Amino acid sequence: MKEKKGKDPDALESGKKSAPEKSLSEIDDKSICDRIRATSDLCNEERQINTSQLMKKLDEATAEAEKNRDLYMRSVADLDTYRRKVRREKEELAKFALQPFLETLLPSLDNLDIALKAMSDSGEAAVWADGIVMVRKQLSKAFEEFGVKEFGKEGKEFDPNEEECVSHQPSETIPENRVISVVRPGYSIHGRLIRPAAVIVSSGSKK
Repeated sequence: MKEKKGKDPDALESGKKSAPEKSLSEIDDKSICDRIRATSDLCNEERQINTSQLMKKLDEATAEAEKNRDLYMRSVADLDTYRRKVRREKEELAKFALQPFLETLLPSLDNLDIALKAMSDSGEAAVWADGIVMVRKQLSKAFEEFGVKEFGKEGKEFDPNEEECVSHQPSETIPENRVISVVRPGYSIHGRLIRPAAVIVSSGSKK
């Protein structure tokens, strides 16, 4: 009998194809790449978060700036309105500062007109009347220079905004609702009424 020879273990080991082993440098390179990639992803994520936060803060700051701008513009407009109001009040005060004085003086002027009318009816006082007429004209001129207007005229249509009707009288010559005579003239200063004219108004012809 032939003796069977066993296979040599070394030969079997050498017959197998050995699997290629990775070098340490290859492992280290891969690990470094993975870490770099992970770090890069983390940085990108953080950058996105930071960008989003910055944009949010920028929007908030823009809204706040717009709000402050609106408040500033409103304040400027209010200040300008206040300045115009103060300036207008000062101008009106300067315009109408003489009104109390004029209101005190007008009764004396009325008495002067009454005296003139009485003198015109008396031939003996004609000399005095001329002097008083001159004074009356000078006063009227002085009033005009300070913006005082005298009104009230016979024959014109009655104006309730400037005139006060003290009575109605029939007239064959003056049409209805027109002034027959002026009892007392009216005055205004720079368009503001000081007192209305007192007038007698026609009620038309008798029927």
